[in-house]
Amino acid sequence: MASATSYIGEHTAEFVLIPPLKKILHRRFESVTPIFPWMTREGSNISFELHGNDEFRLLGLYPRRPKLLSANHPSIFIKINEQILFGAKTGLEFGIPIIGGCPIASDFWELGNDPSCLWINLESDTLASFEIKVESNDSSYLIKTHSECVFRTDEELLEQIDNTAKIVDLRMTLDAIKAIKMQSRGLGGYFPMAFMGGYKPVYFLLK
Repeated sequence: MASATSYIGEHTAEFVLIPPLKKILHRRFESVTPIFPWMTREGSNISFELHGNDEFRLLGLYPRRPKLLSANHPSIFIKINEQILFGAKTGLEFGIPIIGGCPIASDFWELGNDPSCLWINLESDTLASFEIKVESNDSSYLIKTHSECVFRTDEELLEQIDNTAKIVDLRMTLDAIKAIKMQSRGLGGYFPMAFMGGYKPVYFLLK
């Protein structure tokens, strides 16, 4: 059987995921600022002048791509691999929960029409990769595998943030982001991604 492949890149998925997640987070937090951090920008001297004394919470998001077996196949597949699970585990050690997210859309036009988004709990006792299978139609979707890894409601997602997100400052944030990036590249170069860019979450500053 052919393996599923995606028709979009992760940055495209990111553009779709950020607005609905930001809306969910605004239920709990007054200020929600998504960032894709560079150490020479968000970690610059002027950033520390502006925010060096600020305290906030942080949430990470790994955008995942919807994958298809073919243009006419009804199922969407979402791959969660070891590198992402290692990154999420490292984030939690710093008090930074990291989730996965995937738009449930089978083509460009569904993607641009406010699709439903699946929010994935990456806290796991094992670090083995897995795949979520979703069957979708025009009005709803059904999670066929690993449904226990999916947040059932927005409130469940917010509750996890309440329970796991610690108060951090800018220096702690940058140190954590470096560690998370290294883990998602691969421990000691064991993963092929260690020689590439690795997986980089989007982060949300929550105040």
